[in-house]
Amino acid sequence: MKVMINHLTGSKSGIKESFNRESVIIGRGNCNDVSLDPFLDPTVSSQHAEIRFEDNTFVLYDMGSLNGTYLNGCGVRRATLHDGDEISLGQEGPKLVFRFSDTGSPAPSGGLARALKRMGPRRGPSTSMETEIPLLNERVVSPHFLIYVAAILLLALVALLTWKIVY
Repeated sequence: MKVMINHLTGSKSGIKESFNRESVIIGRGNCNDVSLDPFLDPTVSSQHAEIRFEDNTFVLYDMGSLNGTYLNGCGVRRATLHDGDEISLGQEGPKLVFRFSDTGSPAPSGGLARALKRMGPRRGPSTSMETEIPLLNERVVSPHFLIYVAAILLLALVALLTWKIVY
């Protein structure tokens, strides 16, 4: 599958990029597939988002960015992409249009399904953030939530005991 990114706004406004791979990482770091200017695009994180081909569809992942990733104006952590969707890196950040084509598929005349079978089993996580990305509509709770609650209760107990001793 061939992924095409059309930059509508931002430091690469007017530029079109294409990639013939399963994963495309977008951010302001030089090691990204789509590398944006850190000074002209300050709302973009060093590794902001990833477009990944999985289960015969493209999926957009926010990689824990500070300013969020938006798909057609709605904030997302993980969402299915469709041809022509608009991706925003932060509410006021660069806007990109996602396009795809199966003409860039490395499959020899057997079609996409046969090519996917030849790729073998699903590979492991492509990003270090993948294990931290919640499922769609999953509530995100801090792993330290119980520690915070216990600390607050302990402080309340100490305050109550101190008040009883003084009065």
